[in-house]
Amino acid sequence: MIKDLMKVKSTTDAITEILVIVLSILVSTLILRLLWNNALVKHITVFRPIQTFADALLLSIALAVIRGI
Repeated sequence: MIKDLMKVKSTTDAITEILVIVLSILVSTLILRLLWNNALVKHITVFRPIQTFADALLLSIALAVIRGI
């Protein structure tokens, strides 16, 4: 079913594509939390630091959806 939605030829390609998406979300979550807490919070006073990984993950997913990934 997922293989048909993703337009790939094999199940292995579908799994690889899903793993790449998940990995990119996790990496962007870590980078986002680092940049948010170390740069944005210091210079923009209305922003508060991200305390939990879940908050950073949700923010990262929201930004990915807005970007169209």
